[in-house]
Amino acid sequence: MHKKIHVKTKNKICAAVLVFVLAGSLTAGACAVPNVYAKTEAEKKRDAYKKKLKAKNSDIANIKDSQSDVKDSITAAAARMKTLLSKQEQLKSDIKDKQNEVEQANKKLEEAKEEEQNQYDAMKLRIQYLYENSTDNSIWSAILESNGLSDMLNRIEYATDLYKSDRELMTSYQNAVKKVEDWTMQLADEMDSLLALQDKYQTQQGELKTLMAKLEKQKDAYAQQLAEAQKQAQDYKKTISKQEAIIRAQEAAAARANANTYDGGGTGASGGIASDSYLKDPDCNPSQTTNVGGADIVAYAQQFVGNPYVWGGNSLTNGVDCSGFTMRVMEKFGVSLPHYSGSQAQMGKKVTSATMKPGDLIFFQGTYDTPGASHVGIYVGNNMMIHCGKPVQYTSIASAYWQEHFMAFGRLH
Repeated sequence: MHKKIHVKTKNKICAAVLVFVLAGSLTAGACAVPNVYAKTEAEKKRDAYKKKLKAKNSDIANIKDSQSDVKDSITAAAARMKTLLSKQEQLKSDIKDKQNEVEQANKKLEEAKEEEQNQYDAMKLRIQYLYENSTDNSIWSAILESNGLSDMLNRIEYATDLYKSDRELMTSYQNAVKKVEDWTMQLADEMDSLLALQDKYQTQQGELKTLMAKLEKQKDAYAQQLAEAQKQAQDYKKTISKQEAIIRAQEAAAARANANTYDGGGTGASGGIASDSYLKDPDCNPSQTTNVGGADIVAYAQQFVGNPYVWGGNSLTNGVDCSGFTMRVMEKFGVSLPHYSGSQAQMGKKVTSATMKPGDLIFFQGTYDTPGASHVGIYVGNNMMIHCGKPVQYTSIASAYWQEHFMAFGRLH
């Protein structure tokens, strides 16, 4: 009878390791695998620190956003300060010019008042002269003393013109003084406005300085927070890496421990793995198959996860070894297998890694000091298998240990 089994692929199995929980859909009639694996302390610590790292990375992102906001605020405040300083410089020039105008206005006001005073003094002299050179100190005396009508009219006209002229001059000088006074008052108001604006600019400058100092403190605080958060994140990463190293070491140790207790596949007669010529044979022992779907095989096998390992055992509840486990599981579906992994490897149909599916048997070599297949399990999908280690358990076949000892896939369904 020909033997049929999947040829050991030279390419390593590539996929992400599903640690402890197998979920999702399995091809060709998928079934969900329950979480029956208890996490180790290292795994718990790693997962806890991964959560901390995720939260810390979120904190770092928020701090960086805050830093960006503060930086923008500092830039805006600096631009406002620059504009304000420019306005202050222009204001200083305006105040200086206005002071010059005020000084000129005051000078003109003094001159106008002086002219007004001079005109007033001249009028007083003329009035005094008329008074001193007239008999009764009245214009009527000048009229009565005139030599005829023509002289009288001339005297009246002269007196009238003199009075009118004096009045016009006085009015002119008074208007000039009033104009200069108004101008001076306007300049004083403008100067007050400029000085008030100067006070406003100084207040704004003080407020901006306070704001910029506050923003600089915030920037420094965020820089310190970021440095601390990044350091914590690095510490978390180191802890995660350390725990993952511990987990890998534990997995390797567990794999070696399981391998050292495997019985070489059971109590059957010894038998080596098929030769290369056998492995190339596509039709070995097709009668040793069942039409039951792989999902059914996996669903039945997984209910025994956690049950004990017993060398040479053949009870799914009280204890089995690796080949006893696959023998009893396949027996449920009408397939009779020998109690030896090497012999089981010679049965069924060959499948490749590209066509492997849940329910296929997966064989390993070199896990025990015996020729050929020395360990067997049931592939459940997603690079996971159920096998009888210590105890019946799920194990990732993507680990370095199982990759190294992988031999072949065989299909009995």
